[in-house]
Amino acid sequence: MSNNNRKAIAIDGNSLLYRCFYATFKQLPYYAQHNIQPTNALNLFVYSILKLLTSNKYDYAIVAFDHGKRTFRTAKYDLYKDGRKPMPKELVVQLPEIKMSPELMGVLGMSLENYEADDLIGSFAKLMNKNNVSVEIYSSDRDMLQLVNELNEIKLIKTGVSVFDDINIDNFKTKFFELTPNQVVDYKGIAGDSSDHLKGIAGIGPKTAASLLKQYGSLEGIYDHINELPAKIQTKMNDYKQQAFDCKELATIYKDLFNEKELDMFATKLPNFDKLFELTKKHNLNFLDSFIRNIQTLYKK
Repeated sequence: MSNNNRKAIAIDGNSLLYRCFYATFKQLPYYAQHNIQPTNALNLFVYSILKLLTSNKYDYAIVAFDHGKRTFRTAKYDLYKDGRKPMPKELVVQLPEIKMSPELMGVLGMSLENYEADDLIGSFAKLMNKNNVSVEIYSSDRDMLQLVNELNEIKLIKTGVSVFDDINIDNFKTKFFELTPNQVVDYKGIAGDSSDHLKGIAGIGPKTAASLLKQYGSLEGIYDHINELPAKIQTKMNDYKQQAFDCKELATIYKDLFNEKELDMFATKLPNFDKLFELTKKHNLNFLDSFIRNIQTLYKK
């Protein structure tokens, strides 16, 4: 990580809101029995972000959300992320307040039409890195691993919303098949990614994919030396060549959304405590209310 003192945080809002919803899933019958709107995900979402923001001093921040199901990836490949279950209706009703909550916490929450949260975070990280700002990226999406470098660290959310697997440039190879961050998309091109409905090359699994990339460096490198491969692997590679390159392209995070933006757009601000207390009062979020009162004293110091 950089010796520069400036630090940024990027939070995958979509990943976090699902985590918060399912971590508190057992609360849903209470809301149903009392005929009140669920706030389980909203409650934990705000708490989790405030806890992160107060655990460190961040100069810049983004909470990124998906804009919708249609993106430049689905335009290319209809089956991208096909088969994912629709968002539960109990979460849908919480979405408007979840999406406006980052602003109340003094950070920028945003989504962009045709793009996913990954692309906003990749573009944010590129802008920060250009200005020598280090970035902590919080997500449960392993696609983000391609963003690891000397300045970027991924905090993979492992259990609930409190246990993280820190992946940085120093431990990356031990965490990801002895490969480098630049090889993540090549790996997905071969091995695929079931969570995004990327099929890769049928019949070639993680171990073989990693072995080929260690030897030849990239998907292109493998095809340049395809005649050196065992006959069975050659056949599979040739049969699914287009699919492999399509999967690699689809897995690649777009990083050029903020090339013309200034750092100040993402500068952190003081939380709007009045609005936060309005939110906790509106939904009777007593624990969150007391937590916010405690951290309010930190901001006053």
